[in-house]
Amino acid sequence: MHKIREKQGYELDPALQELWQVQLDLLEKLIDVCQRHGLRCWVDSGTLLGAVRHKGFIPWDNDVDVAMPRDDYDQLIKMADEEFSHPFFLQSAYTDTDYYRSHAQLRMNGTTAIRPSDCFQPFHQGIFLDIFPIDGLSPDKAAMDKALKTNRRILRFLKAKNTNIIYSGRLTLVFRKMKARRTVAKRGWAAIYAEAEDALRQFKMSDCEYVSYGVPRFVCKKDIFDQTVWLDYEDLKVPAPARWDEYLRTMYGDDYMTPIKSPYMHGSLVIDTHRDYREVLPEVQRNYRQSLWKRLIHKFSKR
Repeated sequence: MHKIREKQGYELDPALQELWQVQLDLLEKLIDVCQRHGLRCWVDSGTLLGAVRHKGFIPWDNDVDVAMPRDDYDQLIKMADEEFSHPFFLQSAYTDTDYYRSHAQLRMNGTTAIRPSDCFQPFHQGIFLDIFPIDGLSPDKAAMDKALKTNRRILRFLKAKNTNIIYSGRLTLVFRKMKARRTVAKRGWAAIYAEAEDALRQFKMSDCEYVSYGVPRFVCKKDIFDQTVWLDYEDLKVPAPARWDEYLRTMYGDDYMTPIKSPYMHGSLVIDTHRDYREVLPEVQRNYRQSLWKRLIHKFSKR
């Protein structure tokens, strides 16, 4: 079991500490696989900020982010079955049909991390860490905008396939949902998803001065990632861009070392470190239905 340090006087929620324990196991596993196969990866966003500022988790954070160059990311996805056996599950559109996000997630079996808006989706919803592919950012703005538009359009199309029209309240999606189901049945989920990734793969990280990734898409200079250093993160050592100061200033501003308490990145998540998501899903679905009816009643009562 990983040891969670005291957080510079911050009072820590015991449930949050349990979540961190699982996420540290996931992070340790991912780093181990990448190291053994010579794949580049770096802690990212709030995880990098936490490593620099707190030597671990930001006291009010419930999220772990890792970034990888697209080529390394693709290699990781290909070795999913070989390297990630129970209790780990490397989730992508190629390992978990109906998964529609633009990045992979490493999940822990036997746990729960459900977004209520995803509670009718059929994919794995255990505790996770995010793995973002880094793509080159083309200096040709028109070509880049076209690629991003294509990527977003395909992912929205796939997401519609399993969106619950009634309980999401998005009745206008009914025709997109029907078309998506027909198209997936004909062509296959993975083949359509690959087109979304191919739209961005055409811009090689090695050929571009700037790179882009994440949601919302973050832009920084490619050479920030030229070298790697290892930073303390709780009781782990984690890889980070050697020019982490420049990176963090670009993302958070010059005063990034000043803590500003903000809501959790995934604040609406239903977390359970002891129960499998399939056991918890019916509860979340029931609560989601009730919240929808309450919103509808409130909406029409004001008319």
